[in-house]
Formats: sequence, C-alpha cells, structure tokens
Amino acid sequence: MSFAITALPFALSLGIAAAQTPAQLELFEKNARPLFAEKCQPCHNAKLRSGGFDLSSPEGIKEAASIGIFGKAADLENSPILKALSYENRIKMPPQGKLSAETISAVREWVAAGAPSPAATPSAGNSLAGTGVRPVALRGVITDADKNFWSFKPLSQAAPPTPKQQDWAINPIDQFVLANLEKNGLTPAPPAEKTTLLRRATFDLTGLPPTEKELRDFLADKSPKAYEKVVDRLLASPRYGERWGRHWLDVMRYADSTGSDEDHRYPHAWRYRDYVVEAFNDDMPYNQFVREQLAGDILAADPNSGVGYRGIVATGFLALGKKALAQKDLPLKRYDVVDDQIDVTAKAFMGLTVTCARCHDHKFDPIATKDYYQMAAIFASTLSYEKGETGDPIQTPLAPPGEFESFKTQWTAYNDLEKKVSKIIDFDEDAKKTRESAGEQIADSMLAAYRVYGKGEAVAAVASVTKLDEKQLTRWVEYLKDVKRPELAKWHTATDANRQDVAAEYQEDFRRSAYQYDQDVNWWEEARSSFPKAGKIAGSHPQMSAEKDPFFVAVWQNNGPLHRSRDEQIAALPPEKAKEVTALLVEAADMERTLPRKEVPMACAVKEGETMNQKVFLRGDYHSLGDPVERTVPSILGLSAPAPEVKTKSGRLELANWIVDPHNPLPPRVMANRIWQGHFGDGIVRTPDNYGRHGERPSNPELLDYLAKTFMENGWSIKKMHRLIMLSKTYQMSAAFDEEKKAKDPENRLLSHFPRQRLSIEEIRDAYLAMGGDLDLTMGGTLDPGVGTDGETSANRISMNPEKTNRRSIYLPLRRSNLPTLYTLFDFGDATSPEGHRSTTTVATQALFVMNSPLVIREATHIADSVLKQQRQDKRRVEEIYLRVLDRRPDANEIDSGLTYLANLRQKWNQIDEEKAWTSLTHALMASNEFIFVY
Repeated sequence: MSFAITALPFALSLGIAAAQTPAQLELFEKNARPLFAEKCQPCHNAKLRSGGFDLSSPEGIKEAASIGIFGKAADLENSPILKALSYENRIKMPPQGKLSAETISAVREWVAAGAPSPAATPSAGNSLAGTGVRPVALRGVITDADKNFWSFKPLSQAAPPTPKQQDWAINPIDQFVLANLEKNGLTPAPPAEKTTLLRRATFDLTGLPPTEKELRDFLADKSPKAYEKVVDRLLASPRYGERWGRHWLDVMRYADSTGSDEDHRYPHAWRYRDYVVEAFNDDMPYNQFVREQLAGDILAADPNSGVGYRGIVATGFLALGKKALAQKDLPLKRYDVVDDQIDVTAKAFMGLTVTCARCHDHKFDPIATKDYYQMAAIFASTLSYEKGETGDPIQTPLAPPGEFESFKTQWTAYNDLEKKVSKIIDFDEDAKKTRESAGEQIADSMLAAYRVYGKGEAVAAVASVTKLDEKQLTRWVEYLKDVKRPELAKWHTATDANRQDVAAEYQEDFRRSAYQYDQDVNWWEEARSSFPKAGKIAGSHPQMSAEKDPFFVAVWQNNGPLHRSRDEQIAALPPEKAKEVTALLVEAADMERTLPRKEVPMACAVKEGETMNQKVFLRGDYHSLGDPVERTVPSILGLSAPAPEVKTKSGRLELANWIVDPHNPLPPRVMANRIWQGHFGDGIVRTPDNYGRHGERPSNPELLDYLAKTFMENGWSIKKMHRLIMLSKTYQMSAAFDEEKKAKDPENRLLSHFPRQRLSIEEIRDAYLAMGGDLDLTMGGTLDPGVGTDGETSANRISMNPEKTNRRSIYLPLRRSNLPTLYTLFDFGDATSPEGHRSTTTVATQALFVMNSPLVIREATHIADSVLKQQRQDKRRVEEIYLRVLDRRPDANEIDSGLTYLANLRQKWNQIDEEKAWTSLTHALMASNEFIFVY
C-alpha cells in the first residue's frame, strides 16, 4: 500500500511511546499488524518508505503517527489512513482494491484506541523491513526460559510458611499473607466491625445489601460461629448463583444478540445464563463445569454421562460470541467464529492470549502460529452455523429425536394455511389501515356525537354535514353518552369551551396506544413466521390491557365505535374471495385443535461437524496454506499435562478433559485467582485473562499455588473456596490504613488492610430496588421474546432500559450493539470479548445519574414513605434511614446533621413537606460514597 502525504501540523496524543496495556497490544496484534503485514509493508517498509513512512516496525509506526498518518483518536472522520482505506479521498489504498468493511472497521477500532503498538522492535528474525513477507512459525524451539516462566511451571508443593506472629493466623491463607507482610515490614489491620463485615460478605456473595432482620440477627448472635453461619447462609441463597453467575458471564462475553452488523437476537441465550446461575447455586464442580461448556453436546449424546440436555445448553459458552452474519466471505466468517472460540477458551480457562498467533507467532509468549492452528483445527471441526458457514446460528431442540420434527411439521402446515388466507386478506394489515384512518377522525367523531346526544341534533343531519359514516356515528353516540364509563370521566366533565381540546387529547391517546398495539402485532407476526425455527410459540393474538389503555380497548376491541369484526372484514371482500377465505379458516380451526401446545425448548449451541484437515494459514490468509496440523494443544502447554489423543470428531471433549487434568497448572490457578478477585477486587494476578509475559506477576505466587492445589483437592468446589477465603482473618480485616502502609505498599498488593471496592452497576441498581422494596426476585426466563433483528433506527434494537423494570439486573437482555447506557456509564464492558476484570472509572456523569435518575428518586421516596408511616420521633427515623441505606446506625453527630438538614429544608421551602424532606435526606445517603463502596 502506498500513498504520499505531507506532514500534518498537529501532533498526535496516541500514546505510542507510552507503555501499552496487554489489551491494547492485543488490539494491535489482531486489528492492525495483519493488515500492515499483508497489504502495506510491500511499499511502506524501511527500505522503500513510500509516502515517507514505514509500517514494518514499532519505530516506523511511531514515526508514522507523529506525522499524522493515523489521525486523532477523537477525530476519526478526518483520519488520513481511514479515509484512504475507505476510498473517500483522492488517495485510495490499497491500490489493488478496497478492503472489506470488516477490515476497515477493525483498523478504525485500533485508531480509536490510540493506535497502540509494541514499544520495542521485534527480533531480527521477525523483521519484515523491505520484504513485505511475514515468516511463519519461527518458534520451533521452546527455550528453558519459556519452560521456567512462572505460569507454565507445575504447582508448588510448598507448605504454608510460619509467620512470627503465629497467633494472628487462623488458616493457611493468613499464614501466607502475614509472612509476606512481615517480610516487608508491615502489619495487618484490625478486624472489621460486625456491621461492616456483614455488608461486605452479603454484597460479595449475593450482590445485594443485608436486610434489617439479617443485621439485627447477626448483631444479636454472640456465638463464636456467628459469622461462619452468615457465610453458610449466603452460600445457600439462590441470590448467590445470580451474583457469581454474573462474574462468569463477564468472562465468557455473554450477550443476547450477535452484535456486529445486523445484531440478530440469540432467542435462547437466556437458557445458558440460567444454566450458569444454577451451576453456581448447585456448586457444580468446576472441572465438570469446564467439560460441559466445551463439550456438553458430546457428553449429552452419551446416555451414561448423566449430563442430558443440560450439556447442550452449556455449549452456549462457545455459541454466544459475536458473529458477523452479513459477512459475504464465508471462510472468513467461519474462521472469525473459530478465532472467537479459541480466544474465550484460552482466556477463560488458561489465562492466555493465544489469538495473536492467528497471523504470526506470538510476540511475547511461546505460542507459535502452528499452535494456534492446532486449536483452530478443533473448533473448525465444530459447527456454529446451521450450514457450516451459512444459515443462522445453530438452535438445538432439547427433545428426543423426532419430537421437534413432528412439532415443526404440524405447525408448518398450519402456518401454510394462514399464509394462504393472508394472500387474500391480511386481517391485521386491513385493521391497521382502518385504525390509521379512524385515528385521524376520532376528535371529529366525538364532537359530532356530542351534537347528537348533547345538543339533540339528528344523526343523519350531523353525518351529512361532517361526512362521517352514519352507522359508525350512531355507535359513537351510544358509547359516549354512557356516563358510567370511567375512561370517559374527562369527556363528561368537559365544557363547550374546552371540549374540542379534550377530544384532541382522546385522539392522541388512541394514536399512542394504536402505535404500541401495532408494534405488538408486528412482533407477534414475526415470531409466528420464525416459528418453529426460532423454537418459540408466539401465543394468542395480542390484546391491549383494558386497565392500561381503557379508551383504546373500549373503542377498538370491545365492540366499540371503531370495532370491525372479522366477519365484517370478510364481508367486504368479493363473494368468491369471501367464500375461499371462510373455507380456509374452517380448515385452520380444525387443524388448530390438534396442534401441540407445549413448546419444544431450544438452545443456542454448537455441534460436531466433519473433521477438518486443517493447515496453517500463512499470515492468517486462508488463501495461502502452509503445513498441515493436528488437533491438539499448544506445545508449551503439553509439557505439564501430555497433549490429548483425539478420538471424537472435533476433539473438544479431549480438549476439555485435558484442561482439567490435575497436572495442568494453569486452569486451577486461573479460577482460584478469579475467586480471590471476586472478594478482594484484584486478583493475586491482576491480569486475570493474561498469565503471559505481558500480564502482571502474582503478588504472592506461593499463596496462589496453595489455593489452586486446595481447589482441586476439595473437588473443584467453588463454594469451599469461598469459605476458605472468607473465614480467614485476611478477609475479615478492616479497610483502615495509615501513611506508613501507604508509603510501603501504595497499591495494597500485600493486603495489609481490606481494599475498598466500588459496587458494580448491577449491585448499585439491584440494591436501590431492594432497599425500596421493589426488586423482583423472579428467577430465570427471558424478557426478550423477539427473534431476528431490527432496523438500525428501531427502538427494539436498544437493550431494555434498566430504569424501567424491577427484575434483577442479570436477567435483563443485552443487545450487543446497543448496551444500556447506564451499564456503560459504570464500566460494564462491551460484551464482545472475555473480560475477567472490569475497569473502574470515576466520572461526573455517574454522580449525575444518582442525583437525577427516576429509579433512584422513586426508591428514595419509597424508603422515606415507609419510615414516615412509623409513629416515631425524628431521631429514630434518621436512625432507621441509616439502617436501610448504609446498614449501620448513625452516631450522635450524624443524627444531629440529619436533623439539621431536615430543618434547613423545611425553612427553605417555607412549608412542611415531610415526604419531600425525608426523601431528600434518603437520596443524599443513597448517593454517598459509603453506599457506593464496600469497605
């Protein structure tokens, strides 16, 4: 690729010279380097330097950035490289032809991230300067340094150390932590107060605050095992699986749609989510959890496995990634899914970034391109689409062979009859046209009807003057003169002066309800047309709620003035068409009586395909084939646990069994670290998805290995790991610290005190709802019954607004291309790649949400109202609000401050608006750092 460019007058703040994070480097390796290697470096290399720059080395890329080749991250529309790739300017690159939209989008994502690249030049053996050719599989030898890297070494068998202050430690975790503290001249913090400890433990295990009763019971329990009983109670709660299931859904990049271009719904993704919640609640052994997610469909086919349909659902781990369904390059479409499955498998279970090796050897870890394609051979032999590379993502019936097929046959025949009717008359479309035309005349019809029953004019005369249908006008008269109808109260109290305005309001109400009704009917028709492929029965024809939309229902659906029966619609047809439709409807009614009503459950899953004879793709290009590879694991990983012998078609079962082989050190380390992170905010390894050279080293490697070994010895039980960690003195320390500790250990990596942690957005939202008494604890199921996709501007393409439902956050459907704004505001992530650790930012808009959100204000009002109903003194009410919101009693100064705050509000408003004043106090506590953080 070659284009000339003059030096631009602006300097770029792209961070090229700064140290890059592992995530940024991975973005360069996946999005930018393959393009540069294949399309750009033949001309833009150190020798030719076409256009005055070189894209064959980090130094060259840094220089290109300095003269403005990439543009500003904040101004992508004016990026020279993006304009050239998009063929928007005179300079069009590469000259051989425009790149695919997916490739350009990948480069755009890289530029938007600040165009990160490695700080150091690759080794001479990997240099591409002047050649335009990238060598493949240069890691033919695994060095001693590779073998001795900490994460690839076997688990340490060392016994827990003996610290000097032996009376402090009550379990081995304390011994490891205290020995490390003493080594660095530090001492542990004192124990946390009981109220603090209860709040910490309850949020950690359930994602919810403790109730007042739980707080009272814990404070009243003076037994030595009071806290241990709390931990056991919380682990037994169904709320535990919802909280810790959400941790895993981050790791496996869960969403309810494909994302990318068309963002099709995954209509059965919720079954995988519910599987995860149930697995955590049941304390499914982690090794079984791994096996089912990678090979549950294979296990389900074995009647002796005891897995059953659950295993098919579990493969949602592989099936629910991002998919570009509109991609026309079918092999690329298939291998992008393979790449996603390798990525999530390697990061989730082994803490490795393997996909950098798709186009070239991993630049930092001993993962060769050949290693990547050995894993690719496994997943390329796995089907994710119904027809290999085409069709919709696979949806598997959870039913015996033949049952779904029979079900499908019967419903298909029934739908065919409906289609025959629709070709003659589409009842819903016909009604919609009537509704739209009638909706424009409602105000006129109501005013005309009043002239009849209110002024005594003749129906025929009024109909003639207003050009309204006489029969319909008569029906309006009969309806409107009924003074007992509650929905007409506003109409009957109207005067001649405002009657026209009131009629206009009724017309607008009707139009709004009609729009919602049409949306419901459209979804219903879409669901029926997609069924049974979607595996979901649409149910009966949509009806509006008489309670919610009484005027619309009375006028349109209950034989009201605008009601038009199906018989009336048929009567308007030509006689021969009316006869044909009537006969078809009789046949459909007879068939409907025999249709099966029980839905055949479906799952978004994968299944075995034909075994692929995989070869290395040189530079990641499937047109350029290298040596053949076996279906196996990366060589460096086979040193501890021997590579599996593949006997199944794909090799996924063998891969799963190998991952949980007790000799494999990475998986237990990775999961033990994830559990630790869930309690302390940071893991012993602070890069939970990257245990390679660009990941962070463990702060206490001996403790990590002890936890990993104990995890396996305890039957891979996650709940036993919780008990071990939470019953340690390390976990029960207070968050208090001093300047000396801050100077010696500014990031608290050694854990001299408990680390303060901000609640996740799910915990914040769910806690608000719980405190206000509105949290809906219904478990499981779906809130997104639709199928297919929606128009780019459709409101249906946006994820459900978390402020407009009371269901727990984990059950809210997530549209991958339109995540809820509230979630992204509080660092939820993007749901497109594994995210073992969410970032934590502090921005002004977070405070603005808490200050202005209707949900927060509503829950604050509910708390204040419930406190006001209690006949107590204001002092006791302040105490009650502190208990409700902060899970503790206020001290004397806080009570005085609360009472003063209330008095100032009353004086400011010059009246006693008790609800408003108490709501304001409650709201202030709900917005406080003490609520938002766990200590």
